[in-house]
Amino acid sequence: MTIKAANIHFNEQGTPYADDFADLYFSDAQGLAETHHVFLRHNALPQRWTDWPQQTFVIGETGFGTGLNFLATLAEFALFCEKQNNNELNLHFISTEKFPLKKADLQSALAHFPQLSSYSDALILQYPMAIAGCHRLNFLRGRVILDLWLGDVHHILPQLACPPEGQIDAWYLDGFAPSKNPEMWSEALFAQMARLAKVNCTFATFTAAGKVKRGLHSAGFTVQKHKGHGRKRDMLAGHLDEKTTTPAPVSRLAKPYFFRSSAVASTKAQTVAIIGAGLAGANCAYALAKRGYKVRLYCKEDALAQGASGNPQGGFYPQLNAQANGMSQIQAQSFTYAAKLYQQLLADNFEFSHQWCGVFQVAFNDKVQQRQQKLVDNQLWPEELIHWLSAASAEQQTQVPMPYPGLFIPQGGWINPPQLIKALCNGAADISDCQIQTGRELKQLARVEDVWHLGWQDGSSSVADIVVFATGSESVDMPYLSDLPFRLVRGQVEAVPSQGPLSALATVLCHKGYLCPEFEGHHGLGSTYVKNQRSTQYRQNEQGANLLMNQNALAHCDWAQQIEGVNKGRAAIRCSSPDHLPLVGAVPNTNLQKQQYWDLYKALPNNHYPVPEDIPQLFMLCGLGSRGLTTAPLLAEVLASQIAAQSLPLEEGLLNALSPNRFLIRDLIRRV
Repeated sequence: MTIKAANIHFNEQGTPYADDFADLYFSDAQGLAETHHVFLRHNALPQRWTDWPQQTFVIGETGFGTGLNFLATLAEFALFCEKQNNNELNLHFISTEKFPLKKADLQSALAHFPQLSSYSDALILQYPMAIAGCHRLNFLRGRVILDLWLGDVHHILPQLACPPEGQIDAWYLDGFAPSKNPEMWSEALFAQMARLAKVNCTFATFTAAGKVKRGLHSAGFTVQKHKGHGRKRDMLAGHLDEKTTTPAPVSRLAKPYFFRSSAVASTKAQTVAIIGAGLAGANCAYALAKRGYKVRLYCKEDALAQGASGNPQGGFYPQLNAQANGMSQIQAQSFTYAAKLYQQLLADNFEFSHQWCGVFQVAFNDKVQQRQQKLVDNQLWPEELIHWLSAASAEQQTQVPMPYPGLFIPQGGWINPPQLIKALCNGAADISDCQIQTGRELKQLARVEDVWHLGWQDGSSSVADIVVFATGSESVDMPYLSDLPFRLVRGQVEAVPSQGPLSALATVLCHKGYLCPEFEGHHGLGSTYVKNQRSTQYRQNEQGANLLMNQNALAHCDWAQQIEGVNKGRAAIRCSSPDHLPLVGAVPNTNLQKQQYWDLYKALPNNHYPVPEDIPQLFMLCGLGSRGLTTAPLLAEVLASQIAAQSLPLEEGLLNALSPNRFLIRDLIRRV
């Protein structure tokens, strides 16, 4: 879905006005007071945060607009935590927006509220590109999460994965007035609000329209009329007494066999053992530490990042297609999330070598140029994410002779993965109890009396409440993962000395391979793809293959033909899946699921099938292939959210595409 920016202008008072809906975003000079009166007061906030029994309070909102409701709530939450000396409660704010404001318009709108400037500055800094789907933003060092979903609320809400008991504690029913935007204020919306709400969930809305009152009541909410703010006579507020036995329809993609089980709740801080200390493991450690888990990160080698995450330079960019298919959506959302996370690590003084120099995807032949041009013509992706460069512009950008046009990703670049992994581990240790143990090769794993027992190569043992496999190419050897269809591919990357015109290269070049700007006197150049081999010995013939690939792709660049290698580089084994998507979630109990879903091929109704049998407290993030720099941060966030039973930052269809049991399910559906 292509996201269109809001069409607005500012009136004489400087208040934003939506031209397409003929309505103001907030009352002139009264917007903040109205937010406090309608949404905070009538959802009984912050009073309800005192003695709140859960770790997280969840607010859902229809219509993000300028973000004023969120910012007012964020400020109130920060004040509450300071006054109450509360370091335990977290806030999760889930909002939707079909027509997001442009960043410049957002800045102008929020300039009305200087008292919120410290929070609005943080929002503007993280404000996402116009890409459909969920954009997860973090505030107050991760204690406040904003999930900003861009798209039509009627598409988004049914796609939100939700347990039967619900997940929303308070609804902000906002948006342009029902008379201005009748499509939003529908029976379907109210039914989804009830589906996602917990028992005793409250709601508040500025309107008192009869259509809204009747719709909320029909969906199961108790509805009361209250005095409105300012010149508005009335408003509505209420709560949900009980969950209806006829829940609202969910997306057709919400299949019971893809239900994502969470970890068993506990009153104590649970210990998570993460097996593997590459990009997947380090990102899992960071994401779980933010949620207060005790993290034990185990590395087989004597140092971190010795596998596929150990190259000194890795290109950081999304792989996008001309169609918004699942893989492209995952790549785009992962890239924007990862970029924010990496920038936050740097802002927090966790250092790693990098260069946000952009990535130029070379249109090195007619076929590639046609494919790239189609991507541009379809206008699926915002120009700030990816745009076309002529050959002349490409030469100016790359700083080397470049007779090819192509696509440019300005926010991309290269990163040193081993240093990034160290920064993530240090970041995890800074916010929670996170310990790293090297030289720990897992030999045994058994679950005894609801606790995992881990046996190591030296005869020692450990225990953990939860285990996460982030094992890269070692996944094929792991207990409980033997039924999953991993594919191993050897890749060799060269470290070629900086030489001649190559030394001036200013961006990452991508063609059939890639070439990085200089780092410590060398340029990363790669990579080979050799299937079904596990040797990591450096091979001179693969150096020749890498140099030839670069020469052929840049056939009209004399400087590329002159590059010489010095038999320096490294090889590692990547782990991927048959459909090239990672596996993220609970480890399936394959034998039991075969019994549960043996008759899937009959295409019986969803209610015929139970939720899947997974191995308790055992999870995985594996199969990242060569895209770990881009995908690992968001997918680790997905996994940590699943473990903690929190809202997930991807829509149902994308979660299904990442489910570890998807290959088993496909085989059972096709069984005849």
